[in-house]
Amino acid sequence: MLISSTIDPINPEGIVTPVTDPSRSWITTTEAAQRLGVKRATLYAYVSRGVLRSERRPGQQESLFDRSQIDAMASSTRAPGGPQPVLRFRSIATAVSSQADGDLLYRGRPLADLVALGSFDEAADVVLGSPAAQEVPPPDKPLGFDLRALPRQRRMPVAVQLLAAADPFASDTDPDRVCLSALSTVRAAVALVAGRPAAGASTPSTDLAPLALEALGGSSSSRGDVAVLRVLLVALLDHGLTASTVAARVAASTRAGLHDCLSAAYAAMAGPLHGAAPVAAHALLAEGADPVAVVARALRLHGGVPGFGHFLYPDGDPRADVVLEALWRRRGTTRLRRRVEAVARVVADRTGGLPNIDLASAAVLHALRLPAESGEVVFQMARSVGVAAHVVEEYAEEPLRWRGRDPQG
Repeated sequence: MLISSTIDPINPEGIVTPVTDPSRSWITTTEAAQRLGVKRATLYAYVSRGVLRSERRPGQQESLFDRSQIDAMASSTRAPGGPQPVLRFRSIATAVSSQADGDLLYRGRPLADLVALGSFDEAADVVLGSPAAQEVPPPDKPLGFDLRALPRQRRMPVAVQLLAAADPFASDTDPDRVCLSALSTVRAAVALVAGRPAAGASTPSTDLAPLALEALGGSSSSRGDVAVLRVLLVALLDHGLTASTVAARVAASTRAGLHDCLSAAYAAMAGPLHGAAPVAAHALLAEGADPVAVVARALRLHGGVPGFGHFLYPDGDPRADVVLEALWRRRGTTRLRRRVEAVARVVADRTGGLPNIDLASAAVLHALRLPAESGEVVFQMARSVGVAAHVVEEYAEEPLRWRGRDPQG
C-alpha cells in the first residue's frame, strides 16, 4: 500500500505562521528548491541553519519563501542553453561538518567524541555518513610504480590517479556506491604511498593510522606515535566549505569521478595558505631557535605568523587543543612543549593570535621526527575522507550548478 503524507518537513508540526508581509511575492517550497537548483532536503538545511526563513499560510500545505530572498541566493539570468540553475557560492549548504560555540562538529557530533572512538576508520564513517564501508577490489595487475621516488607531497595525488587508471568504474558517480567505497579508495592510495601494493589494503581494517604513519616514513609499531597521528588525522577530516572541498565539489558538479574530484582538491591543498600551511609553521619549532627571532622573521616574510589565529575560532582552535593535549600525553615531548609554549607567548604578545591546527600539526611532525613536507601529506590523507563526503553530497545536487555570475551581465 502506498501512503502519501502532506506533512511539510520544513514545518513538521503544521504550525501556521501568519505571513508577515502580504505585499511580498511568495513561492512554495517546491518552487524555491527548483529555483535554487537544490533538493528539498538541502532547502530544509538552509532553514534549520537560519540561511532562509519560511512561513505558512492558512490552507497551504507547503511552507512559503520570500521570492526576493531566494533570488538573492540564485542567479537570475543564464546564457541561452546554459545549465540551470546557476548559483552563487554562498548558497551552498553542507551537513558534513559545522562550527558551533567554538567547537568543530562532524555531522553534529563534537570533534572530541570522534577522537574518543579510538579508530580513524570509525570517525571517517561518521564523516561519510556511511554505517559500514565497502571494500573496493584491488587492481588485477600490479601498478608497477614506486611512489617513493617522488617528492612526498606528490605521492598521494599520483597514487589516486594510478588507482583511477586501474579501475574501470572510476567514473561512477552514484552517491551511495561512492560513499561506501570512498574509505577503501583512500586506504588503497595510502598503501601505495607506503610502498605496499594496493591489494595489501583490501583487507578489512579498523584504523588507517598505522598505515598512514608507515606511508609518512615512521614506524607503525610505535603505539604512541600511531595514537598521536590518529588524533591529528581525525582533527583534519573535514572543515566545511574550504578551498579544497569547493574545488572538489565544482569537479563533482560536472560529474567527474571521485578520483578526479580528489585530484582537484589536492591541487587546492598544495597552496601555502591551505594544505601546505603546516610546512611554514614547522620552522617556528626548530630546536634551539630563538622564539623572538622566528616570530619576527615570520612577521617580516608572511605578514603574520603561520600556525596562529583562525577567523572561525577567535577564542582558540578546538582542533589544536585536542591534538596538542594528545601530544603532551606522549612520552618525551617536554622539551617540544616548552618550545611551543615559548613561541605561543611571543605571538600572543605581538599579535594576540592563538595556536591553530597548523601549529599543532607541525608539533606532531617534530615529535614524530618527520620532515616539514609531511604536513601536507597528513592533510591530504585525512581530508580525502571529508572531500569524498562533499563529493557525495554534490552528486545528489543538480549538475553544473557552480557558475559565477558576471556582475555586469
